Amino acid sequence: MIASLLSRVSSADIVTEPFPHVCIPDALPADLYAQLAAHYPGFDRIGWAGDRAPASNHRFQLSAWPAGNMPDMAPVWRNFLAYHASSAFFAQVVALFADHWPAALIERCGGSLLGHPMGLILRDRPSTGMIVQDARFEINTPVTGPASVSRGCHLDIPERLFTGLFYMRANDDTSRGGDLQLFRWRDAPTDITAFEQPDHAVEAVLTIPYRANQLVLFPQSINALHGVSMRHPTAHTRRYVFVTAELDRPWLAAAA
Repeated sequence: MIASLLSRVSSADIVTEPFPHVCIPDALPADLYAQLAAHYPGFDRIGWAGDRAPASNHRFQLSAWPAGNMPDMAPVWRNFLAYHASSAFFAQVVALFADHWPAALIERCGGSLLGHPMGLILRDRPSTGMIVQDARFEINTPVTGPASVSRGCHLDIPERLFTGLFYMRANDDTSRGGDLQLFRWRDAPTDITAFEQPDHAVEAVLTIPYRANQLVLFPQSINALHGVSMRHPTAHTRRYVFVTAELDRPWLAAAA
């Protein structure tokens, strides 16, 4: 059995400002984390750039379903991805944030987040009446140009149920920036579908360092504003696992 990212987490760990979230250092046992870090896939498995060098500070991803079907994927990763994209892990997340799910989401799910058909992103989307999950490798490429932000303050897609970021910073990574920033609205929510929110609409509240073996997890809501801080020129790749679930249709609205 693989250890869950939530095995060391309880509701007492939830921080409610600027919106409900948990930040858990040393989320996994050191020996398991070391195995995962040693076998984190290289760019040739996650990204693609043809015959050109990849763009500076560009995001690439590899979802659980295709990753699990790769014959050369390390068994420790097969098990990790399979569990963290499973209904068992989903139930853990639901229970952890039992008092913090938006009412609009609960209503859209017929009164409960549990008891619905489940599937995997890419394998089972599109579908109807289904919650789909993913536990995917994500990277931001080295910053080979000027300092830049991979993505500023934003809300995730309106189908999303929760966002989990499990950071896997390499031991020799001496880069500056690339931390997670949490924001709040200055006034009422504006265009919640914007790729990035304008500076005048939001204010930064909390910065969570990009640190090895650290989990940040939060439910989607109208207030779950987050972004990545400026990354300075570096030869290092920013590595993490993105753990999530989505409904088959949007639920988040400005009044949610």
